[in-house]
Amino acid sequence: MKYTLIFLILWLLFTKCGFSQNKFDNHSRSRYIIDIAKQVTWPNESSIDTFRILLLSSDTGLYRIMIATAQNVGLLHKKPIRVLHAYNYENIRNCEIIFFKNDENFDIDKVQKKLTCSTLLITENFEFHKSMINFIVVNNVRRYELNLSRLNECGYKLTELFVEGSVKSKADWEQLYKKTDLALQKEKEIVEQQNQLLLRQRAEIEQQQQIIVKQQAEIDNQIREIEKQKQALLKILQQVRLNKRLLSEKVKELEQKEKILQSKNDEINKKSVILVNQKKEIEKQNNRIQEQKKVLSKQLEQIHMQQLIMYLFLGIILLLVFLGFFIYRNYKIKKQANIILSQKNAEILRQNEEIKMQKEQIEAQRDEIALQKQEIMDSIRYASRIQQAVLPPLHVVKNILHENFFIFNRPRDIVSGDYYFITERKNKLIVSAADCTGHGVPGAFMSLLGISFLNEIINRTETIDAAIILNHLRHNIINALNKGAEYQTKDGMDMVLCVFDFEAKVVEFAGANNPLYHIRNKQLTEYKGDKMPIGLYDDLKPFTKHIIHFEQDDVFYMFSDGYADQFGGTEGKKFKYKPLKDLLISISHLPMNEQYNIVEKTHDEWKGNYFQVDDILLIGIRCT
Repeated sequence: MKYTLIFLILWLLFTKCGFSQNKFDNHSRSRYIIDIAKQVTWPNESSIDTFRILLLSSDTGLYRIMIATAQNVGLLHKKPIRVLHAYNYENIRNCEIIFFKNDENFDIDKVQKKLTCSTLLITENFEFHKSMINFIVVNNVRRYELNLSRLNECGYKLTELFVEGSVKSKADWEQLYKKTDLALQKEKEIVEQQNQLLLRQRAEIEQQQQIIVKQQAEIDNQIREIEKQKQALLKILQQVRLNKRLLSEKVKELEQKEKILQSKNDEINKKSVILVNQKKEIEKQNNRIQEQKKVLSKQLEQIHMQQLIMYLFLGIILLLVFLGFFIYRNYKIKKQANIILSQKNAEILRQNEEIKMQKEQIEAQRDEIALQKQEIMDSIRYASRIQQAVLPPLHVVKNILHENFFIFNRPRDIVSGDYYFITERKNKLIVSAADCTGHGVPGAFMSLLGISFLNEIINRTETIDAAIILNHLRHNIINALNKGAEYQTKDGMDMVLCVFDFEAKVVEFAGANNPLYHIRNKQLTEYKGDKMPIGLYDDLKPFTKHIIHFEQDDVFYMFSDGYADQFGGTEGKKFKYKPLKDLLISISHLPMNEQYNIVEKTHDEWKGNYFQVDDILLIGIRCT
């Protein structure tokens, strides 16, 4: 209701203004402008397809009447007419005719600086020869003067009757102007009063509009803040579920390994106990042998003594017989003892051989386990060399970007599920950072698929478009992972893909789950990717392409979730994305090699002695 009342007031003011000029109103003025144009031939008229008449005026009534007059006339020099409107100097555009009045306080010199000779300048109530064609109304009679030197200089041709009807001298023109000066002054006062009233009313309207806009902006901010909080909570919930599943799988894997190691350790302990017992038994047997040897030694000493006695008492036959019998008996005992000793020595040797064989078996098993571990590690290291071979070498990237980039790539294991892709085609730089499902060997296999498909898509695609490349990549990944499979797998990858056109200073961005950070003068703008992966998804849609205009020294960052999800610090919590944004903003002005050092040092200090939970990839590119 309030705006309706304001509109009625404005309409009454404009109506009053029109009645006050009934001697030469806007209808007459618009018709007179077209009548003047009919008397003039443009130097480039053959190349004009439409005559554009620009009204430099705050009077919207004249603009509407001029449009109606142009429609009634239809054609000017057999060509259509188009009416344009400008409120100030900045809105002046290319046209064939421009008209404005002196009583609206427009500076004719400023206007002429924005025009060329191809624009015919028609004015009202200006000084003699200030314009090309200038007219004044005296007693409802229109008189006009022509700046023939200016018109001839610009190549315009005028009809003879039109030239003859013009005011020829400055004195005549000043005489005409004096007659109308008083009436114009009164008219100006009335118009000025109306303008002041209009300005006050416009100020009130603008103030109300500003209040409405401010309230709407506050509502929009609150809605955006609620949406951000909702998205953040959903993301935290998803991350908690993912971490819970990863930790559960890791615990199961560690428990299984612990059981295997424990069983092998128990087996080794049992064999060690057997060996210790056997060693103790051997030591006991050795002790018994030593005792028997002492006994035998004593017996030998006695025999030796008996032999001496036999030699001394050789004459005593009975003694000799007795000694002979005794010697024979001792000989039998010694022989029997030697046989027993030989058997025991053989038993000891056999037991030593068994212990040696058991020891060799344990050592063989240990060597076999070490060999298997070495073979597995050699295979993983070879897979790492294959993965590094398919990634773009840093010297190739330096040939493209020179010193205006850094790549912080740290796998959790020897091979990585995160990978980067950089290539140049058709004077455009294509850069991608991807995070595959899983890590280690499975993630590495997925990264090889991604790199292979990207090379194939970019080489065969005529149009380099970020969203189209992601759509083709998703199609290839789904077909590769589900070809002939009994059950569909939702493995895939999250990705940021950018196409840099350094000549046009434009970046095309398309993302699968992951965002792109753009920093200019330490102000960060986040461009979010689509909430779906490169792989199977319940609601597959084409990826969205964002077009970003960049300036010199702008920096772009793309990354996986490994940096923000790393546990560490004094409380063992995640690093998170807000500190990552603050870190990137604080270093964005530094050279890229210094940025790399700070990113690496910050991560190492945060992680400390904690386990690295995921592969990490962070790429920074400065535009020059």
